[in-house]
Amino acid sequence: MEIGSIFEIDPATVREGGKTEALHLAQVEKYGKKQCCFTASGREAIELVLITLEREKPDISKRCLMPAYMCDCVFLPFVSHGWELCFYPVNRDLEPSGEEIGRLALAQEPGLIFIHPYYGSDTCAGLRGQLAALRGKGVFVMEDVTQSYYLEAAGKEADFVVGSLRKWYAVPDGGFVVSDLPLAQDRMESGEAYAKERLIPLVQKWEYLREKERRAEGALTAGWLPKKAAYLNRNRSLENELDSYRGVRRISNISADILRRTDEEEAGRRRTENYRMLYDQIRGMKRLWPTLLREEAQAPLYLPVYAKERDGLQRFLAQHGIYAPTLWPVGEENRDFRKGDEAYIFAHMLALPIDQRYGTEEMERIAQVLALYEKQPVIGIRADANESVATGHMMRCITIARQINKLGGQVLFITADEQAQDMLSQAGMEHVCLHTRWDHMEEELPVLREVLKLAGIRTLLVDSYQAPPAYFEGLRNFVKLVCIDDCFEHIFPVDALINYNAYHTRFPYEETYGGRTKLLLGTDYVPLREEFGEAVPGDDRRENKGFSVLLSSGGGDAQNAVWGVLQRAVQTEELKSVIFHAVVGAYHPQGDAIEAFAAHHENVKVYRPCKDMAGLMADCDAAVSAAGTMLFELSAMQVPTVFFQSADNQRYDREFFEAEERMLFAGDIVQDRNACIEAICEHLKRLVTDVSLRERMKDRLARVTDGRGAERIAGELMRL
Repeated sequence: MEIGSIFEIDPATVREGGKTEALHLAQVEKYGKKQCCFTASGREAIELVLITLEREKPDISKRCLMPAYMCDCVFLPFVSHGWELCFYPVNRDLEPSGEEIGRLALAQEPGLIFIHPYYGSDTCAGLRGQLAALRGKGVFVMEDVTQSYYLEAAGKEADFVVGSLRKWYAVPDGGFVVSDLPLAQDRMESGEAYAKERLIPLVQKWEYLREKERRAEGALTAGWLPKKAAYLNRNRSLENELDSYRGVRRISNISADILRRTDEEEAGRRRTENYRMLYDQIRGMKRLWPTLLREEAQAPLYLPVYAKERDGLQRFLAQHGIYAPTLWPVGEENRDFRKGDEAYIFAHMLALPIDQRYGTEEMERIAQVLALYEKQPVIGIRADANESVATGHMMRCITIARQINKLGGQVLFITADEQAQDMLSQAGMEHVCLHTRWDHMEEELPVLREVLKLAGIRTLLVDSYQAPPAYFEGLRNFVKLVCIDDCFEHIFPVDALINYNAYHTRFPYEETYGGRTKLLLGTDYVPLREEFGEAVPGDDRRENKGFSVLLSSGGGDAQNAVWGVLQRAVQTEELKSVIFHAVVGAYHPQGDAIEAFAAHHENVKVYRPCKDMAGLMADCDAAVSAAGTMLFELSAMQVPTVFFQSADNQRYDREFFEAEERMLFAGDIVQDRNACIEAICEHLKRLVTDVSLRERMKDRLARVTDGRGAERIAGELMRL
């Protein structure tokens, strides 16, 4: 069963000749306006309004008040007609602020106010009296009912009511605008060609669904039938074409004919029933909850929910054949206004399909899948990041957590102190602080056990060198235990153990742990962030930009390697023209000093922090890095690298990465800092001049990892 996504159209119901008489729809006529135009889309209906205002009100102030929570395609007509957009806030109940609209109306003197009642509820109810007063002062009001087409309260205080019909019915095109002002109908063009093109993927979807039914019944199919990717790609291309079109087309005869034969009353009744049925079944869930009140909605476009992990929920539903869109992506125009409640809405809202194609069976199916999602395991991750613990531990755990979320699982981070809280919040991770000593982990066991119980955690991943075997012994009766171990200094009583380093073969893991512990060993389990699996190595991007070198030594950089290399490099003749990109972590002890140093050297650029590491690597010809997970990231990006050791647990990286000159080793910076920095600069001089060496290194690095390690680890954690 597939639920959601674009409408499908049975080709047998399409009559291309169509009737030419006027189209009448009761839900459009209820607004009681004198003028009505049916357009190819809701966006083109807005375009027609702006053309009309330019003609009928040439002196209008081209400044529009717009809700900050809005589809970016709505902005396009305004931008193309030279309007200035001023955004007003919307709270988490999707209600606009009347006080802020009043303030903006006084300060900005707009010619137009744009409102949008969301999801079949009159979320603008508190504004309507205020809007009537503003209209009396000459301000025009446009109301977009694309999400609330059946809402009885809509349109009463609006000079223009616009909406999209193709979002509501199985038609290839369709929108409308109604007004008491004469609409610029002479500016409208034919929409037949576009409608015929867009009809193709909608028919292809119908054929695809029929094929699935016949296969499920065991019937044979004759002839070629289009595949899902084909019609989705074609539809996406046509949607992009629609957004880029800068005119106004009339609704096609194909769509008008389908709409004349559509039972709007039955469609509205079905949507309302589906909404209430699904609402009642998901009410009370903890990982998602309805955005609006059940009683308010009148046949909404979707059932909107907030989800703790919106993207993870969307992927989980898609895995079960339920396609719920995010409405909407943030546009360039309102990007700077995405703050407070709007930021929460854009990040957490998901729209569940409830349209008239479906009934009780489909709503129960959605509810069953959501109930399954609600019961997905809670996995705890115990890790720290502070001045003494490099941020790499927390970063790799966040990477694993995101893959767990993708699979539908829940993650709770547990830290000893609050120093990693900002990092976790920015990553969108739920977290709790034990307020204990990070380097005395056995002391935390009583409070940790209580957290595990209250959170319902069934599996705990521990990433810390401070956890001795006794720590795990104190937890093994409460949860499944997983540890990351790259030293083999202890034997841990755990259910699974991870060592993704190539040197794991030095240690007798198999003989020691036997069959009692699941072993995740080798570079297949390197937990690289998604950006490294998706990014393309940047040879083409490096042309004509000078020789660039990335510098990084982890979040803490206890030996101050970055600054040391910079100071030595600017004094080295062969490196004076090199552009250095220094990545400075949040806990870097000399971060301010490095930034001050860069201010006096044009070839030194500082990133504090770096928001796009994969992109930066793609722009660099070489890198200098401490041993650790970053070496695998550099491998994925095929960046020739000079590396050094800065901690005892990194000593074995040398064997693998130095072999076959995958990377160039510069020594142990803890043992002899000056000699290590000197070796780094000597290796850099070699990389700058030896093109063939760089090419050989890139070829060998490409074979180190496929970038899917975090996905594999997440799957194993979910299965424990």
